[in-house]
Amino acid sequence: MTGGLGEHLNGEIDAPGAAAAEHGAARATVDVVDADRLGVVVERLRVDAGPGDIAGRARRLAEGLRPAGERLRAVEVAPELGGATLRSDPEDMHGGRFFQVDVDGEGAEITRHRAVRGEPRVREAFGLTREQLGRVVDDLARGLED
Repeated sequence: MTGGLGEHLNGEIDAPGAAAAEHGAARATVDVVDADRLGVVVERLRVDAGPGDIAGRARRLAEGLRPAGERLRAVEVAPELGGATLRSDPEDMHGGRFFQVDVDGEGAEITRHRAVRGEPRVREAFGLTREQLGRVVDDLARGLED
């Protein structure tokens, strides 16, 4: 394959379970709940790109990453504590569901959650077309480049 990290990762997904791919200095891993030729249901998606500036990565990801079209905003950026957290902009949330991106010194991880007033947040799997998955992986990798 000659494409980007997202294309490489898509090529590794053929059934539920863990899949991983490398391209250049970046490595993507995904926990797949279900997959077919058109899409995937993802529990967790992570891209590692090596050590980098947490605050800069958080800023770039908030500006350029749009999981399932949702804008992200930083809710905590604390390089001195080793991380940052981005979440879907409340205006883009539907049914209390939101994406969360946790940034650390090596990379970032995307998960989906559901919040219901008075109950603990619940992590949920999320569906993406294979094209969307490739784009999210590539956008995540780009945002991690220092």
